[in-house]
Amino acid sequence: MKYFLVISLFIIWPSIQAQKFIATPDGLRDLENPENPYLVLNVEGKDANYLYSKAQEYIIKNYKNPDEVMKGKLEGDYLRFDTFVPQLLFIKNGGIKQFFSATYSTELRFKNGKVRLEIISLEIKHDETEAELYFSAGGINWYLFNKKGILKKPETKLEIENYFNSSIKSIFDFISGNTKEKDW
Repeated sequence: MKYFLVISLFIIWPSIQAQKFIATPDGLRDLENPENPYLVLNVEGKDANYLYSKAQEYIIKNYKNPDEVMKGKLEGDYLRFDTFVPQLLFIKNGGIKQFFSATYSTELRFKNGKVRLEIISLEIKHDETEAELYFSAGGINWYLFNKKGILKKPETKLEIENYFNSSIKSIFDFISGNTKEKDW
């Protein structure tokens, strides 16, 4: 599993290097500017209305119930949607795989040639006990970084980053027109 994650990181890395999240004790942050909890996706030559329309189209084509996942929209300016990911990751605990699912909200803001993408809420919960996985420890059993900010679960951190960076690449490719639909 570790080798798969490392290989997938190297595949994803070159194409979205400037548009990449990193998991920190404070949550997901921009790799290039860790102060920012958001990314700016540059889509040259596309106006805000086009980018908004493509983002809506992305949701319609990739979500089972698009009307239910879209939680807020302002045409040409703003779009917020929710995502549920069953068994996003697992953590080995005493040789037993403990599965965690995620629920998160993505907020997109549009300007000519740019999309600001932010994960505004994120809950990663144990599938059986519903105990939450936190980025930073606070007396809780499941966490990525201890109270001193030292990484304790590197494989889990990498899984989270790979998932979100892969999702960002998918959204970016779709709204920028870099995807090709299959000819039926």
